Amino acid sequence: MSDREDSESDAPEEFTAVQGIQQDEEIRRVQKESKARVVREAKEKRRRLAQRKTAQPPKVNESVLDVVEAEIETESGKESLGSGGMLPSDIVQLLAAQEKKVFLSDSDDEKAEEKRLRKKKKCRSLGNETVILKDMAPPQCIQNSLEFLKKKKMQLSRSSSVLNNPGQALRLISSSGLFSKK
Repeated sequence: MSDREDSESDAPEEFTAVQGIQQDEEIRRVQKESKARVVREAKEKRRRLAQRKTAQPPKVNESVLDVVEAEIETESGKESLGSGGMLPSDIVQLLAAQEKKVFLSDSDDEKAEEKRLRKKKKCRSLGNETVILKDMAPPQCIQNSLEFLKKKKMQLSRSSSVLNNPGQALRLISSSGLFSKK
């Protein structure tokens, strides 16, 4: 009795057509939900990343910030009456220097891209040259293999009848059909 139960448990489940359709619909529904969830999570992740990037102030050296704050404090007392809403000239010069650094780093990126393009052009030009195979020396591997074959040929033992009478050996081989002249 237990043998029957074991063999029946190993058999695949049997469903009616209606049950199969219901299971198929359920599987498709779950797949659609999971795809929608993946898309929604990806959108949320991109949105959170964009918020983090916009919420963070641009990274500036702390020492530069300390210098700027110290200059603002010292000169705000001096020029508060005469500036009329304008930044002190030292701060303007400092900001201009930082912008120049940013522009220099942008130009460095452009130079790096130009170097990449130059390298690609060089690689393309190498393939256009014609190569004459007869002028090229054979590679070392061919010579090594020929030397190996010669050594192997010298090591093979031959029967004395073939060595003493090569003409007769050739006739025997050709008459038996192993060697046919064309």
